[in-house]
Amino acid sequence: MPTVQQIITYADRKYPNSESDANKIIDLNDIHNNIFTIISRLKNDYETYETATIANQLTYTLPSKCQLSNIISIRVSASATITTSTIWNEFEYAGFNEDVSRGYYWGRGLGNTIVLVENDLPLATAGLSIRITYYETPTQLSSVTDTPELDDYYHNLLKFGLIQELASQGQNPDTDIADYWQSKYDEFLNEVKKDLSEKNNAAPIGSAQIEEWW
Repeated sequence: MPTVQQIITYADRKYPNSESDANKIIDLNDIHNNIFTIISRLKNDYETYETATIANQLTYTLPSKCQLSNIISIRVSASATITTSTIWNEFEYAGFNEDVSRGYYWGRGLGNTIVLVENDLPLATAGLSIRITYYETPTQLSSVTDTPELDDYYHNLLKFGLIQELASQGQNPDTDIADYWQSKYDEFLNEVKKDLSEKNNAAPIGSAQIEEWW
């Protein structure tokens, strides 16, 4: 698997620049996070985390690789005993100044935690199942020796994206270079989208069904 250093070396060869490796790593980490989420969504590759309610507790900790922006759904069981006929209540995200009189969640300024409320109050019943479905966030890139979690096949997106970012920075950005590498990024991403779409559509009948476990 190519390392961060190999990606930076490629970018420097294609577009010589004076930016520090530390700043390139910051940019590459942002690009990696964005692409990883895009690919996960295209693959419908999600994770499910389960925890239990604590009576009258307002905040709950999210899994380590779950960010608020990548949450697909939050559901809470209507009873503590889980069976195939269990009713699940969907909790919707509450935007700024939105009504939270029903079941809502939010996490503004709360770090890696969320708030769950129903009828404007914390959940009063202990032992209910909270299921959080989300797209994982990759491990942060912080060193040239790190290896991106993104599959090798998609690393051209990291290379092209980093060059585009470098060319568009500073007081005198090189817009022609930035536009060129943006077009290469877009072209490759479109190929990826088409490839994943064809693979998903070609899946055997029944293989894409989601199994409800309990």
